[in-house]
Amino acid sequence: MIIKFTNYADGIHELDFHQKSAESGLSKMFFGDVDIYVRMDKSFHQIVLTITMDLHAKLQCDRCTKEYEEDINLEFSSIYLFEQNDRDDDTEVHFLDPDDDKIDLRPDVLDYAELSIPMKKLCDDDCKGICSGCGVDLNKYECNCGDEKINPVWAPLLKLKDKSDKK
Repeated sequence: MIIKFTNYADGIHELDFHQKSAESGLSKMFFGDVDIYVRMDKSFHQIVLTITMDLHAKLQCDRCTKEYEEDINLEFSSIYLFEQNDRDDDTEVHFLDPDDDKIDLRPDVLDYAELSIPMKKLCDDDCKGICSGCGVDLNKYECNCGDEKINPVWAPLLKLKDKSDKK
């Protein structure tokens, strides 16, 4: 996923990359093909890349532990400047050495792909998970273990609650 930007005149250019996820260096949770569409806006002072990616991931549900597949679509931008300046704080801004004639998209693609994995992985928004008492999958079966076990630490609070309910 290398763009030799010296081959392009100033202006807007559209590029497509198509790779197998294993060839692109993505982690094993990604599978199948990775489609990357790049919109390159090149000018005298900078190159602005708007990158759109389509990925496929195998994830494990945080509630029921079932493995499921999810299509991930993401978009991000990177700016490449030909001159170094004092703005080093922006992670989306890269500086090109005068000797550079190529941009390697791979580090940004790998980073953004990993960041696209949801923090809370759910096979379904309505996933009920598994019973903490007996371990049955509540999406498939109904639990009869009486999930009303109360930690003795909270017993004094329950007594207070009972007193306030009687008033």
